[in-house]
Amino acid sequence: MPLFDYRCTACNNEFEILVRGRQAVTCPACGATRPEKLLSVPAPHRSGTPVPSSCAAPVPPAGGCCGGGCGLN
Repeated sequence: MPLFDYRCTACNNEFEILVRGRQAVTCPACGATRPEKLLSVPAPHRSGTPVPSSCAAPVPPAGGCCGGGCGLN
């Protein structure tokens, strides 16, 4: 189930919401029922990007760097 970004046309609030099927979307700030869906573009994955400095430290014996998410362990 995808997350979508919206902007309320009544109060200009921007929000993100999980939409299930044809579920009606309402603004969480004012309750308006006709928010504008915003264009959401995923960040491109680039190979060869530098490893964040928090991940460059030696891996501790009881776990992985950054929770194991950087691929160094």
